[in-house]
Amino acid sequence: MEATIMNRYLLAGCAAAALALGAGAANAQAKFEVKVGGDAYFEGGWVDQDRDANTRSVDFRNRFRVIVTPTAKADNGLEYGGRIRMRANAGANNGRTMDADRGYIFAQGAFGQVQMGVTNSFNDATYVTAPQDYLPLGIYDGVISWMGNADVGGGLGALNGSMLNQSLVVENNATKIVYFSPRFAGLQVGGSYLPRNDDSHASVNRSDLASVAPSAVANRGFANKAGQSFVAFEDLVEVGANYNNTFGGVNVKASAGYFWGSAPGGVAGTSVEDLNAWQVGAQVGYAGFSLGGSYTDFGESGQIQAPGSDNTKSRLWVVGAQYTAGPIVVGANYKNSQDAGQLYAAGKRKLEVYELGVGYTVAPGLTLQAQYDHFKLDNDSAGLDDKGDVVLVRSVLAF
Repeated sequence: MEATIMNRYLLAGCAAAALALGAGAANAQAKFEVKVGGDAYFEGGWVDQDRDANTRSVDFRNRFRVIVTPTAKADNGLEYGGRIRMRANAGANNGRTMDADRGYIFAQGAFGQVQMGVTNSFNDATYVTAPQDYLPLGIYDGVISWMGNADVGGGLGALNGSMLNQSLVVENNATKIVYFSPRFAGLQVGGSYLPRNDDSHASVNRSDLASVAPSAVANRGFANKAGQSFVAFEDLVEVGANYNNTFGGVNVKASAGYFWGSAPGGVAGTSVEDLNAWQVGAQVGYAGFSLGGSYTDFGESGQIQAPGSDNTKSRLWVVGAQYTAGPIVVGANYKNSQDAGQLYAAGKRKLEVYELGVGYTVAPGLTLQAQYDHFKLDNDSAGLDDKGDVVLVRSVLAF
């Protein structure tokens, strides 16, 4: 416990010190420049799968996001400002609403950059995986939404992703402090700290998960699907590094990250596994061709340790390749994911996805894409095996 407290204050202290050193004697007044950008997509899909009871084959969906970034620069070189990302993204059960899924302030200079608020973790902002430029706006697991009755929900993916997580998203975009170092010879390091991963924006939640029984956590909505892992953690600390450099026309990218934190307390005869998650990835590109992959491992994080529990490790690996020629990009990848499925039932579940995609840039900021996925789900729980085919077409706008 003392080590955890020391880690979190060390990271927060380093970020504060870097900010203070970079600030110097900044101007009392500054002129802010406000930039407005964003992105949107419209997607249509056709699905054919084995477990198709009470489902349709065709549907549409779309999302629109607007990003507002006010920035200023002091005479001493300190750059500072903030960013908010607003989106029209509500599902059928949420009505036509807007939300702000990101909102933070930042400062940057020779010391690097510090972000404070609701933002991505260091690894989620810098991870390297298989090349997938034919997918919309970095959404590597969008096909999950089209799998209908397939049992692919729950697990740690219930936080901010799915069984196809290719980055460390266990922080759930909660309020945090993130530090990015300057890049030296292609190498950048960083990390983050957050008190809880279920607390964001103006929320203040000082309850101590370590003293709470898992049953109480579940009753307060901190656990996902019944019988699966818990997804609430506290005192989460992350460290990571990434590399990006070019040698004789060959571009090399790589990343590594590690996330840890405390889980809810246990009751007699049980305990909950603390958070221990890591990710590594690499990619090589030359003359329009690129090849890469990644491995993400959540271990037994959040799983209940008790007689009869099935503690299968949660992990995903992906490998893929693509070719870019002018406005056209084509690619393919293979994803292989596994987790414990129903925690108190013997066995596990395994999801395999074979994917092909193509994109065409019609004009700057406007892209047309098509995608085909074949998925196969092997679930040791009776009656939950599934397989199917998904065809998606979309238009993507980025401004």
